[in-house]
Amino acid sequence: MSTWVIVSWVFVAILTGVNIFVFLKLKGASEQMLKMAFPNAKNMNEALGQMQKMMGGMGGRMPNMGGKNPNMDAQLQQAMAMLKNMKK
Repeated sequence: MSTWVIVSWVFVAILTGVNIFVFLKLKGASEQMLKMAFPNAKNMNEALGQMQKMMGGMGGRMPNMGGKNPNMDAQLQQAMAMLKNMKK
């Protein structure tokens, strides 16, 4: 039975290592996305602060999803253009 205990702990150690590796990769990706969204931010805390200020400026109101909003369409087109430029 002691061999199964050793094997299980080795398996746990391997899974923990994989979990840490994936976490670090996802953290790097999120930091990269924040840098792209807020290029003038000096660090991640400043970028998060800018994002919170932008969300607070919305006043917690949700846009009218059912109706046509020309401003929302322009933002969507701009976001799609930015995504196309990123793929190049």
